[in-house]
Amino acid sequence: MTWALDLQGQFPSLAWSQSFYLEHTDDILCLTVNQHPKYRNVVATSQIGTTPSIHVWDAMTKHTVSMLRCFHSKGVNYINFSATGKLLVSVGVDPEHTITVWRWQEGAKVASRGGHLERIFVVEFRPDSDTQFVSVGVKHMKFWTLAGRALLYKKGVIGSMEAAKMQTMLSVAFGANNLTFTGAINGDVYVWKDHFLVRLVAKAHTGPVFTMYTTLRDGLIVTGGKERPTKEGGAVKLWDQEMKRCRAFQLETGQLVECVRSVCRGKDIFISASNDGTARIWDLADKKLLNKVSLGHAARCAAYSPDGEMVAIGMKNGEFVVLLVNSLKVWGKKRDRKSAIQDIRYIAIDFYDLTQGTSLNRIGYCKDIPSFVIQMDFSADGKYIQVCFGFTDNSITIDTL
Repeated sequence: MTWALDLQGQFPSLAWSQSFYLEHTDDILCLTVNQHPKYRNVVATSQIGTTPSIHVWDAMTKHTVSMLRCFHSKGVNYINFSATGKLLVSVGVDPEHTITVWRWQEGAKVASRGGHLERIFVVEFRPDSDTQFVSVGVKHMKFWTLAGRALLYKKGVIGSMEAAKMQTMLSVAFGANNLTFTGAINGDVYVWKDHFLVRLVAKAHTGPVFTMYTTLRDGLIVTGGKERPTKEGGAVKLWDQEMKRCRAFQLETGQLVECVRSVCRGKDIFISASNDGTARIWDLADKKLLNKVSLGHAARCAAYSPDGEMVAIGMKNGEFVVLLVNSLKVWGKKRDRKSAIQDIRYIAIDFYDLTQGTSLNRIGYCKDIPSFVIQMDFSADGKYIQVCFGFTDNSITIDTL
């Protein structure tokens, strides 16, 4: 089952409707939205099964545009469109985690090759390329090139850099001048030029780098991770475009270890939500803490409303809180779940209409999601919602509503 969320107007004044694409015959593992303006309504989804297929369809009409009959055994767990939107890359859940590139409009396979024997978490085209993409997984980093009908790759080369070794990567971001940044499970950030490691930001965080957030507007990178606070370090950090200069933001929780799972940046400020049960607003220009509020329970995620006036915080105890950004006063809160929101035990998505007031009545929910929800994000036009969720083999997949 797939669904589309149609949002009109500015949040919280919105009209909500739901529609379905019904052509799949088994559980859907992944979904992605074509970001090129020429294909603004084009969505691709794929499913589990011994002979899975990739469906490319129009989100407005729900008509199938193309059907890719693929040979991935067991299913397809990640798909991603290229920069021009003309190509699609897919990853299978077979033992070799086969990677295939398609001309989806023609229903034709361009090239295919085994990706890696260990789990692949992310495969994404560079935002400015139709021929280059990166795969990230368990203790591996590969830089791929589509050359005609062949897929060529170069492993990330560590070289003789002291204290550097390949780590399991948890987050990724792309920079200008063919730079790639990967956040490692040990807290390091690896900076790659082409396929060579050019710099190791050792202990960018003292623990895993869970999240990295960038914007095309200025290229600044915000990272969030697990950190033992010091005068020089914090669980939230703001970096320049090359990750050479850093400003750490102190959460001041009083705890020995701080952990930030999600960062979401506004125009001039960003918010962090932490295990210490606080939400904090930070000023990017002055690089200081503007405000904070105690939420009473550990927080798992944070997201601004499109107009930047509200922020929603998902809690470990299954509650969510809506705050007014200017004052961080609670606008409303509700608990319809016993398990953590966007955590390993959370297996559904709830919809709330804020036009009905602070009672926060639930107006709908989505079930039959194949695994736990990790992260959600709205599309730029506000018409769709993209959902990352786990799967039985712990590989990360995408589902876009």
